[in-house]
Amino acid sequence: MTEVPPLPALGPNRISFADCRVLIVDDSRFNREILSRFMQWVGIGRIDFAGNGEEGLAHLRTTSYDLILLDTDMPVMDGLSLCRHIRGEPAWADLPVLMQTSASSDPAGVKCFEAGASDIITKPINPGECMARVRLHLEKQFFFRNLTDFHRRLQSDLKLARSMQKSLIPDARTIAGASQRHKLSIEGHFEPSDELGGDFWTIFDLGDDQLGVLAADFSGHGISAAINTFRFHTLIERIPPQGFEPVEWLTMLNRPLKDLLPVGQFATCFYGIIDSRLGTLSYAAAGAPSPMLFHNGHVTMLDASGLMLGVSNNPSLTADTVPFPRGASVLIYSDAMTEADDKGGHLIGEDGLLRLVRQCFPGGENRLARLLAAFDTMAARPLADDLTAICISRV
Repeated sequence: MTEVPPLPALGPNRISFADCRVLIVDDSRFNREILSRFMQWVGIGRIDFAGNGEEGLAHLRTTSYDLILLDTDMPVMDGLSLCRHIRGEPAWADLPVLMQTSASSDPAGVKCFEAGASDIITKPINPGECMARVRLHLEKQFFFRNLTDFHRRLQSDLKLARSMQKSLIPDARTIAGASQRHKLSIEGHFEPSDELGGDFWTIFDLGDDQLGVLAADFSGHGISAAINTFRFHTLIERIPPQGFEPVEWLTMLNRPLKDLLPVGQFATCFYGIIDSRLGTLSYAAAGAPSPMLFHNGHVTMLDASGLMLGVSNNPSLTADTVPFPRGASVLIYSDAMTEADDKGGHLIGEDGLLRLVRQCFPGGENRLARLLAAFDTMAARPLADDLTAICISRV
């Protein structure tokens, strides 16, 4: 066999294989030595050997490898059997396995690929081809592991971001405390359509028998929309609602929000103040879905039109004050509930949601829970948008 000189030195974009570990499984000592020399020329720093499939399996159970070079015909356990064992273990599912086969025994390498081989090397072995294939699969393994590590880090970051986003929404203790102080029943639900969502809602204890409720829906989905909810929350901490009428406060929030949002991004928003002493709901809205006011079996759609926040320095907001007596409920929701399709492929729309409210709201407690259960029965999943729903009732 003509000796092949070592490959050229690593260029700026080449990967070093000095830390790679390769297992050569071959019953021929001569073949093991030749293949070992090829691996050294590739630059592989650690090379182990096994004389048959069983020995190879024992090595795999105690040592982590980056690639396996495997002969097909061996005593005790042949290469095809070992390859099937490797592919049967989830931990080795992505391990590159290069099988040596002869043109006479398996002309197309079909048996090797059926057993789970990553690639084949036909005997007699061509040194240049062997090294090129080894290098190719080690590079693929390198990039795959980098991608897997990146995905793992990304999932960890998304999990943290989800936790942070949920912390912006009132928890059960906060809701229970506000409900007791203001003699209200407060139910809330937030369901992102992606890992992260662009919906945000919260409540404010304004004192003097007043409770504020805010619901916003930022354009887009995923990370960019979620970042905007954090921006909005920061603005609210800088400009709290205490002492302002709804339309006045939303106008104050809009000015810095427009500067913060990238061009083309905006938020629909509803902010209302429930005054338990006066029995009223005063609100301002910026292009939000129309809240539904339920009382004595009747449902009234509140006008929540207007220009979305973040579009103009001088937004045209809708504002009104409506009666909110004992026994009344208001449903505030994102457009995921009206823009969803039913299981027949038809848009649910405002009319469909109205029917659900008329069906589910009579009967007292847990109105939102009953509504969402009925919505889940009707709506096709998965939803295309983030779903937020808040139901506040005077008791």
